[in-house]
Amino acid sequence: MWISGRIVLLLLLVALVAAKTKTSAVQEDVSEYKDFKKLLRTKNNVLALYVTSAKAAAGELKVFREAAEAIRGTGTMLLVDCGQQDRKKLCKKLKVTPDRYTLKHYKDGDYHKDYDRQVSVGSIVTFMRDPSGDLPWEEDAEGVDVLHFSDAATFTKHLRKDIRPMLVMFYVPWCGFCKKMKPDYGKAATELKSQGGYLLAAMNVERQENAPVRRLFNITGFPTLIYFENGKLRFTYEGENTKDALVAFMLNPNTKPTPKPKEPEWSADTNSEIVHLTSQGFEPALKDEKSALVMFYAPWCGHCKRMKPEYEKAALEMKQQKVPGLLAALDATKEQPIAEKHKVKGYPTVKYFANGVYKFDVNVREASKIVDFMRDPREPPPPPPPEKAWEEEEDSKEVLFLNDETFSSTLKRKKHALVMFYAPWCGHCKHTKPEFTAAAIALQDDPRVAFAAIDCTKHSALCAKYNVRGYPTILYFSYLKIKLDYNGGRTSKDFIAYVNNPPSTTEHTEL
Repeated sequence: MWISGRIVLLLLLVALVAAKTKTSAVQEDVSEYKDFKKLLRTKNNVLALYVTSAKAAAGELKVFREAAEAIRGTGTMLLVDCGQQDRKKLCKKLKVTPDRYTLKHYKDGDYHKDYDRQVSVGSIVTFMRDPSGDLPWEEDAEGVDVLHFSDAATFTKHLRKDIRPMLVMFYVPWCGFCKKMKPDYGKAATELKSQGGYLLAAMNVERQENAPVRRLFNITGFPTLIYFENGKLRFTYEGENTKDALVAFMLNPNTKPTPKPKEPEWSADTNSEIVHLTSQGFEPALKDEKSALVMFYAPWCGHCKRMKPEYEKAALEMKQQKVPGLLAALDATKEQPIAEKHKVKGYPTVKYFANGVYKFDVNVREASKIVDFMRDPREPPPPPPPEKAWEEEEDSKEVLFLNDETFSSTLKRKKHALVMFYAPWCGHCKHTKPEFTAAAIALQDDPRVAFAAIDCTKHSALCAKYNVRGYPTILYFSYLKIKLDYNGGRTSKDFIAYVNNPPSTTEHTEL
């Protein structure tokens, strides 16, 4: 008992020491101006909290420390207590006179801006992940009456508990059409709030934690508005994006809404960073661009619609991160001569140009991969040559490749036959093929034995006849009168041992 007590005490002391020695995510050791400048040279995303004293700004300091833990590796959080004697000179040099506290952001070695958002963990973390981004909608005065869902769990919980009619706008922050709609949506939310019983909500589905919601509702364009009633999805809102139209819909959602105007062309988005090309401007626009990616698309193409937001996001990230190059797009249904000239046969087709000269096609669809490619635009390796069919492989001559016509006539003459039903694309089949072939080669001189194969992508009726539901399926036959499922190992030794000593005929199924 005494030893046990000592162990517990020792563990407590270890935990206490570990807690005290844990490195703080907040940097507090900068007191000299030269050290401050060195920090800005080595860190490109710094948020500094200046306080008159730790006690006076205790609440803000607590939030600051929690946010610092959350953004480890993303940015640097610096605390400067201007009330301490050795920090007063630094604060004076920086011309910082905090009224209890002040927050300043430094980017790429220079002062960027005063922090002007809520002093909350979520707001600081959002800011540090994108210091140049717009004010989050949930913190904007225009969105004060919009119910903002932070994550999928909050959204799901609300649907279970609140059965009021609700319209949810799923958006991404950089979407130009979303930005244009937000003021009307906020005004509609305020008007409906005064009438009671109706909700307008919103969710930023660019956040990683909201990806399940984006997949669940198959959201591929922005904004997407979905109407819920009694906690259940009713339908997608297809009306106009004006305040009056939104209010009228919520008051009577069963009336047919005024149809939206024709979907605006992609090139009409004035907030877009994408350069939209035409036949006349195609060559002049690309001529002086050392590095350009062109997306050939069709407005009705679903794959194009899914790629558009990723392409837009990539263009914005390239601008913010100063990645050289141009992202451009061309409506191939309108500019057919250019599309035909560049042999565009499907949508979207993405081609890379240097100084107006076509170099190669690129298979990139996601924002991060597009940005990575533009940082280092290298030609992708050529696709591997198509795999040979199994029956065309040099060492497969001893395997009998059967079809509907040869199956019965061949197996009727074999006392022991193992038949592998396979599909060319099946990974397990590919692993089994060499072993199956090796067994066939080992027993090639025994006329009573056969190792046969059926390609079920070509002979589906035959595979269905023998109830093949997965690949590979291996069956044992004896003169085609007896059949047994093979459940042994997948090595050549396993196959050879099986046909040399098959189970007794009493275990077989008579055909």
